[in-house]
Amino acid sequence: MVTHVSDDDIGAIPGWFLDYDVDLFRLLLGKTTERLGQGNLAELGVYLGKSAVLLGGALSDDEVLTVVDLFGEDAATVDNQSENDDQYVGLSRAAFEANYLKVHGRLPTIVTGPSESIVDHATRGSHRFVHVDASHHYEHVVGDIQAARELLMDDGVVVFDDYRSEHTPGVSAAVWRATASGLHPFALSPVKLYATFGNPQPWFDDVRAWATDSRWPHEFQHLAGGGVVRLWRGQQHSAAASTGRRSLRSRARNWVMAQRR
Repeated sequence: MVTHVSDDDIGAIPGWFLDYDVDLFRLLLGKTTERLGQGNLAELGVYLGKSAVLLGGALSDDEVLTVVDLFGEDAATVDNQSENDDQYVGLSRAAFEANYLKVHGRLPTIVTGPSESIVDHATRGSHRFVHVDASHHYEHVVGDIQAARELLMDDGVVVFDDYRSEHTPGVSAAVWRATASGLHPFALSPVKLYATFGNPQPWFDDVRAWATDSRWPHEFQHLAGGGVVRLWRGQQHSAAASTGRRSLRSRARNWVMAQRR
């Protein structure tokens, strides 16, 4: 049953989910239901649940949200473990569950393990929307892209976080490489890339129509033979947005450490 998840619900959970992406998620979660009908949802990399609670609110009867994260368990590679130790210290499944249950009455399907292992726990070809926000290392992102492709139904939507951040070149390389083998972007925010392995035109049309009346500055570009909507906060806010993202990272880390005391 679809339930309303407010901005306050999302804002109460530490993490990184900026308001232009919240707006785009709400739009596309609704539009995927309209265009594709019933379909499951998935999130690869959940941190403390900030975006997962919004996904959970978009579930109708008989739809399933499956999430996957290491939740503090050891990573398979030294580089990935170093990233987790630096950015996600103290993350636990219990912390995620506590945040999720503050908004929803029951938990999603939760997988503890490498992000690409989600294909062993969620039905392939049944997902209308997949959010990828897991490891930033190139080899892992390549695996996550393949996992998302296997999970998605025809024309389903996939979203990649940190596709252009200066500290995540592995994500950039993997995602842009995938555009040469069937990934079609249709919208870009400063943080996330929105795409499909199917026909991007309907999604581009939906985002373009919405953006025209939205609060966000935007433009339309052509990319790899298709249209892309790019939106942003506005030039005067760009420095503040960067500072705000760093502040959110600090707040999230402090919150996790407080739970360990």
